[in-house]
Amino acid sequence: MLRTKILRQARSTNRTLNLRLGSSLAGSSKEQLERSILLRGYPSYIQPTKTKEQLQEEHEEKEALRLLDESIRKAEYLSTKFSTDFNRLKYQLPKSFGTNQYININDTNATELGSILQKFKAPIRYAFAYGSGVFSQGYTSKDTQTDMIFAVTYPDHWHSLNMKYNKDHYSSMRYFGCNAVAGLQEVGAGVYFNPYVEIDGQLVKYGVVSIQRLIDDLASWNSFYLAGRLQKPVKILRDDSTIRFWNQQNLRAAATLAFMNLPKDQSFDEFQFYRNITELSYKGDVRYLLGAENPKKIDNIVEKNFEYFQQYYSPIIDEVIKQKHFVLPPGFTEENANDKLKDIIFKTSALQTAKGLFTAGIAKSLKYAYAKKMKARGN
Repeated sequence: MLRTKILRQARSTNRTLNLRLGSSLAGSSKEQLERSILLRGYPSYIQPTKTKEQLQEEHEEKEALRLLDESIRKAEYLSTKFSTDFNRLKYQLPKSFGTNQYININDTNATELGSILQKFKAPIRYAFAYGSGVFSQGYTSKDTQTDMIFAVTYPDHWHSLNMKYNKDHYSSMRYFGCNAVAGLQEVGAGVYFNPYVEIDGQLVKYGVVSIQRLIDDLASWNSFYLAGRLQKPVKILRDDSTIRFWNQQNLRAAATLAFMNLPKDQSFDEFQFYRNITELSYKGDVRYLLGAENPKKIDNIVEKNFEYFQQYYSPIIDEVIKQKHFVLPPGFTEENANDKLKDIIFKTSALQTAKGLFTAGIAKSLKYAYAKKMKARGN
């Protein structure tokens, strides 16, 4: 029986890891880790009455996963020694894996976003839309931009093609060529933004990031720039199974830290839980510290998008909070996580803000800063 075989393999993996804690995980254990994450990725739904055989199979599967989990927790979560081995999944994700990330928004808006994406001729592997132009944050403005992120395989090649078709999207940086643009992109969070671009009558700000930088941030929170954005509901416009896989781990880690930040002597408060998740992105953010963000922004995001948060985190709450499967990226602990994030976000946001003077140009940067300030004052 397949599950009996998995059970035997799990026990074998457990014994092997007990002997090899000080070394990097073996290839077989890495596969077991990946498989266990995939199996636990299913959301929990109410199941119909089951036969004895089905219940026995479920028991064996749970026991196998318990043993695997026990083994895996003896090694650091997704150790950086082998994290790059997961960049290309060896298994096809189950169809239901990570479907909590598929947020349904207004059909008209979804169509408009899809139309904007189609205007780009250069290949985009993964894309999502976010921010006040897609999800309400408690205010409206004629200068509100539609924010998008494009993850691409080869940034220099992508910018070369995009400059050919959309050279007016770029600041004077385009005169230095695609290699210079791609090089500047790697500074800070690894994202190159073109703001205030008019497409189909809409103002769009799109950022370009390499697939590798995005995966690294989701797995290790090394900049928390895109990991933080993806912890709040977004609209996926073009999906990629590898990114979906790693973002699911990112959501688990966010839920873990947000839960740890809740008062220990109070019952679980779902609103405060989502607020804690949203707040992670703004710890140490230069713009927030300088008053360039609405002080009520965190509450507004959660209040206006509470149902989206529920959809986004439904299976995560079941696994992380109810089943106590707590996970944090390498080097993060309950004791140091908040302070560590503040330092990371401060450095990243400062570099990204300074970089904007070159990527957007002085005029657009001043326009963007002014618009941010007006939002902060008016709401």
